[in-house]
Amino acid sequence: MSDCKKCVWIYKHKGCVFILTRLIIVRHCQAQGNLERFFQGKIDSDITPLGRKQIEATAEFLKNEKTDIIYTSTKKRAQLSAHGINKYHNAPVVIDERLCEIDAGKWEGVHLTDIEKLYPEQFYNWENSPSKFHAPDGESMTEVYDRVSSALDDIIRNNNGKTVCIVSHGCAIKNMICYLHGKSAEHIGEFPLGTNMSVNIVETDENIHTKFLLENYSKHLE
Repeated sequence: MSDCKKCVWIYKHKGCVFILTRLIIVRHCQAQGNLERFFQGKIDSDITPLGRKQIEATAEFLKNEKTDIIYTSTKKRAQLSAHGINKYHNAPVVIDERLCEIDAGKWEGVHLTDIEKLYPEQFYNWENSPSKFHAPDGESMTEVYDRVSSALDDIIRNNNGKTVCIVSHGCAIKNMICYLHGKSAEHIGEFPLGTNMSVNIVETDENIHTKFLLENYSKHLE
């Protein structure tokens, strides 16, 4: 990890200088829904004792990674994770609703084993063809992809040359990673779901030319 406190990330290509923004994208810590295996979505679940330990481990892991600003979703599990990471940085924290988890509609609060029985077709899509998924009375996967990619575009444009930490949710981050790899929503199934407090570090310019330094990294939690 970099211990640089004041620097601008740049690269040169064909005589042009491009200013890079470094994104540190972190999934929130374990919350009750993760522990009890029900779909959380917009539900504002409390975090677990293990979740608090995960936050501490991730904060320690990222303490020497220069961080200029932190963005988080509106949900408690993401905000507590963000403020825990901020322990060593004292960076401004910005709440952005576009970073929230998928609105799962009728799935929210339902245990995963029951979802498979009650909604077999959509559960199949969730597991095997996520680009076709549309939660009953909730969002489609393509709607999630559109809103998180819009959020990333704004964050990168507004923080050119800075290091930005983004704390979000599993499905939302899966869509972000797909977008940052230059893939459309149809390719979302190619990317795995990261574990709680897994870390992605990406260097990108305003044209979304990206280099992944870490992807779904979780060894710091061992």
